[in-house]
Parts: sequence; structure tokens; C-alpha cells
Amino acid sequence: MIINRDTDYAVRCVLLMSGNHGKTFVIGEIAKQKAIPESFLAKILQKLTRAGIVESIRGAKGGFVMAKDPRDITLLDVVEAINGKIVINKCTTAEDRCVLMHDCPTFPLWFEIKQMVEQRLRQYEFATLAKKYEASATGKTPSGV
Repeated sequence: MIINRDTDYAVRCVLLMSGNHGKTFVIGEIAKQKAIPESFLAKILQKLTRAGIVESIRGAKGGFVMAKDPRDITLLDVVEAINGKIVINKCTTAEDRCVLMHDCPTFPLWFEIKQMVEQRLRQYEFATLAKKYEASATGKTPSGV
């Protein structure tokens, strides 16, 4: 698994929007605040929209808004929206299960690592991450975080 540039940009985008839940953002505003090329951001926002994380609003006052409460969006949700399911080794995916997996000494390890990564990413939801980001940006300690 690689946290590539797309995923990093998606996390930045969702983090910004989570800290301003309910606000409608235009692509240029997000791109400027988070140092993301606009053309790249448009593709990322399409993936986040398909995953139900953000919603696209058309029209003169259109843009993008969070589709869910940031408490209900985890790092795993964003990573999978951009990259697909977590894959440590192809043999751990249902589609590519190896015929030797029952006799393979490393299969259980790959599977365990995959589950650990998923579990860890699932622990971080964007409402808390946005509070931590806001606190670090202002130098204040967040309450309840």
C-alpha cells in the first residue's frame, strides 16, 4: 500500500472541508488553501463524490460540500475512495486468492497486516483530525481530543 499524491491531496481536501462542515467550497478555494493543482483536485473530488464523502452542487452557488458528518468519515474511507481496497499482497484479496494460501506460511501474516492497517485507519475520523489540525494551526490544545 502506498499513500500516493492523490491520497494525500484527498486527505488535505477532506480535512479542510471537515473543519468547515456545511460550507460549500469551489475547487479554486480548496486548491489554493491546500496547495493542490486544480485539475488534479477535480479528479480527486469526483472520486470522493462517487464514494459519498462529498457532494457536488451545481449552479451559480455550486461547488462541493461534505456529504456526511466528519465524525462518520475515517481515513480508511478516504484512502479506499482514492486507491480502492487496501492490498498488502494480492493473495489477500477475495478476487486473487492464491491456490496455495492454505499451505503458505506467509499468507496469514499478509492477511493480519492488511487487517491491522485497515483497523488503524478506521480509528481516525475527520471531525477529530480537523480539531487537531485547527489546534496545531492556532497553537491551542483541542478539548476532548
